[in-house]
This record gives sequence, structure tokens and C-alpha cells, in this order.
Amino acid sequence: MASSHSGAEEENEGFDRAAEREDELRAAMGAVAGGIVGTTVMTGVLLAVNAIYAPEISVFATLAELAGVGADNVALGMAMFLGAGALAWPLTFATLGAYLPGGTRAQQGIVFALVLWTGFVVAFGTRYAGADLAVFVVTSVATHIAYGYLLGFVAGRLTGHRESPDIAV
Repeated sequence: MASSHSGAEEENEGFDRAAEREDELRAAMGAVAGGIVGTTVMTGVLLAVNAIYAPEISVFATLAELAGVGADNVALGMAMFLGAGALAWPLTFATLGAYLPGGTRAQQGIVFALVLWTGFVVAFGTRYAGADLAVFVVTSVATHIAYGYLLGFVAGRLTGHRESPDIAV
């Protein structure tokens, strides 16, 4: 049976698929770049909190403990945190971010990060009480908002989704 597509149509379909793959790759690379920026900021804040409040609050030790490698393996906990923040979550955002509410990629990034925060606070928050819990909740929600904003903003800028900020005067 003969194909109903002409050679030009098949060539255009091939070009469309190649362009689509290029767009997907650009979106993934932009999201990873945003994840690296966001994770860097988040890590700096968490290291400061760990320095001030350790051992009462040590996110990296808690992550290592939850992973089953022991709370004394802080380096592995930090590596897992950095890997998730710089690769796993950004690639998930590149895939799902456009379906999230928000008029800009930065706003969608904040929504995405707040969804992540709900799991983060449930997994980690049960280990704290009193003032430590308050510090943990405030710090974790603030760092997740910053992470999400940077993830979405950088990804949007690198992929050509440029938004002009609304400036209240």
C-alpha cells in the first residue's frame, strides 16, 4: 500500500520531530540550570541553619538517616540533596511545570516547590518540636519558595519564556 504522505510532508514531519526534541532538550537543560542555581541558594541557607542549630537541626544528616545509611553519613545526605535539587526535581519540573498554575515559569516553579515542600515538611518535620520546629518550618518554606522561583525564572529565561515582571509603583 502506498503512503499518502509526499516526500516533502515526510521531511517536514522529521523536521518537526527534530525541533520538538531540541525544544525538550533545551527545556531540560534550562530546568537543570535553574535547579543548580536554586539548590545552591537553598544549600547555603541550610548550611547556615545547620551551623547555628546542629545537631538539633541537620537536614543532610536526617536525609541520610531516612535513606537508611545512618545519620552520621552527612556527606551522602548532602550528595542526595544536591542530586535531587539539581537533577531529579528540575527534570520533573521540565516535564510537568507547564501544567501547573501560574502566569510565569517563576510562579509555576514556586507552586512546584511548595508541592515538594509538603513532602519535605512531613518527612523531616516530625523530628522536631518547639522552637526547632518553628525554625525548621519557616526556613524550609522560605528556601523552597526561593528554590522554586529560581528554578522557574532561570529555566524560563534560558528557554525563551521571557516574562516582564510586574512592578508596583
